[in-house]
Amino acid sequence: MNRFMITISFLFVVYGQCSAQWQKTTLPVDGEVNTLTISDSVIFAGTDGEGIFASTDNGEHWNSMNEGLQNKFIHTIFINGTTLFAGTEAGASRSTNNGVSWSTINSGLSDNGVWSFAARHSTPNDSTIFAGTWSGVYKSTNNGNSWAVTGLSTTTMPVHSLLVRKFDMFAATLGGGVFNSPNNGFSWKDISIKNIDKYTGIEVVNKIYALALIDTTIIASVEFGYLFYYTALAISPFALLESTPPVFIPILCFAGYHEQLFAGNTRGNIFFSNSDGSQWGVVTSSLTGHALYSLALNNSYIFAGTESGIWRLRYPEISTTVDDVKGVPTGFTLEQNYPNPFNSSTKIKFSIHSAGRVSLKVYTILGSVVEDLVDKTMAPGTYQVEFSPAKLSSGVFFYSLVSHESRITKKLILMK
Repeated sequence: MNRFMITISFLFVVYGQCSAQWQKTTLPVDGEVNTLTISDSVIFAGTDGEGIFASTDNGEHWNSMNEGLQNKFIHTIFINGTTLFAGTEAGASRSTNNGVSWSTINSGLSDNGVWSFAARHSTPNDSTIFAGTWSGVYKSTNNGNSWAVTGLSTTTMPVHSLLVRKFDMFAATLGGGVFNSPNNGFSWKDISIKNIDKYTGIEVVNKIYALALIDTTIIASVEFGYLFYYTALAISPFALLESTPPVFIPILCFAGYHEQLFAGNTRGNIFFSNSDGSQWGVVTSSLTGHALYSLALNNSYIFAGTESGIWRLRYPEISTTVDDVKGVPTGFTLEQNYPNPFNSSTKIKFSIHSAGRVSLKVYTILGSVVEDLVDKTMAPGTYQVEFSPAKLSSGVFFYSLVSHESRITKKLILMK
């Protein structure tokens, strides 16, 4: 059963009390950590130039795991059963002894760097593995011994995220689009999230930073901090997720743990959803000043890979309850437009409790801005603006109130 709420409610944010503090682990290198993966009690870390490290004691000690590794620029580490796969700048490597040693498995990859992996398990004997590379998606049916290119072979940017949903596949690039294959990679269609540049009027493809799979729903993180969703029954492209986390900063990574989805952004904030994307909370201890490139969780800690090593936060001490806490943060509110639905004009009322820059914008369901209602520094108080979209056709739109500390988004309906 799909637990994702297609009719999405308001954004609820909790700012709980938390005594836990981030601690830097003893990873022997201080560079960028691109990927974190946990297998049983072992934490694997892939770095940008120093190879792979592993810890069996929650980051207290780390061992280098580079024997036989063809390249030390690691984009991803993927676990498929008892086999580890490493995507490097020079191709794919495989370990069958938990990372103690590696072998190169580049046959058919055409010297492509590998940025992502995914596996399909639609049947008990299915062992198909997919690899996202600089130029498209490859697949292997023999545990990586050989690879064959799929129908997606001409991407202009590396495929950094791959998701498999039975025979349905999704491949995301940073600036070259998002693609979907309904037939195990044989053919692909472009389902990119696009936007009209308000300055040039030209349609542009939004950058995709990360993908997450919740039941049968795909969540995509795009530039400016927005989240979009794509459902199993969708016949149209990605739609704007109304409950996007409350900071206008790009989310670079997702991590799932039990029934929660965690997301990390470029300013050290971590968000979590207990209800599969329909509501979001904020982990109160942010890793300020660090971009979060990767996240991983076990029953003790959240681990964050940054531009300067790996940090950890004691997990059981974190407040992770999302409640209907209207008025948090106090005084920052956005009311439902009235009337709604409306024909020619509607009024939108909002309140702010501290002085600062405030914006109120109206978007299409694809995220294109259609009206800048407010964009200026404002004093504390309650305000009301009128929205009169004379040139818009009937449809569903979103309006979003943003300050330096939060964002609230709601839906309005225009009927002409």
